[in-house]
Amino acid sequence: MSPKKQMNRFTLPAIIICCAAQAQAAIPEDIDRAFSSYMQLAKDLAPVLAEAKDKATADAAAEKLNALLPRVYDARNDLQKIERLSPEVQQEVLQQYGKTMQQEWGKVYEQIFRLERAKCYASPSFFKQFRALCMMLQY
Repeated sequence: MSPKKQMNRFTLPAIIICCAAQAQAAIPEDIDRAFSSYMQLAKDLAPVLAEAKDKATADAAAEKLNALLPRVYDARNDLQKIERLSPEVQQEVLQQYGKTMQQEWGKVYEQIFRLERAKCYASPSFFKQFRALCMMLQY
């Protein structure tokens, strides 16, 4: 075998491997932004919900929760705009966001269930914002 053919025999697989590595599905920018925003929202919501421990702290947290509701609405809309992901992109999204999303949103839902059991500590102002939050998250 000539040296040129021998070189081609070894470089072709290397080229295929490089191209295959580059062909790994990158998350499109708008989808990445939507999931990143959704993750940050969970990180911002959990401590606000956790602040409500009695009527006074629930009343105080109502304004902070109200300020986060537009972001909840926007994040929900951004996620709803995602119609279908290719299996490759879906795998990338799961790999990049799956575990963290489960953990961070788990903390939010933990607080939601706690506040439901506590009936929002009889705070009408907090309950109003809390109900809006729950309705948006149920989409």
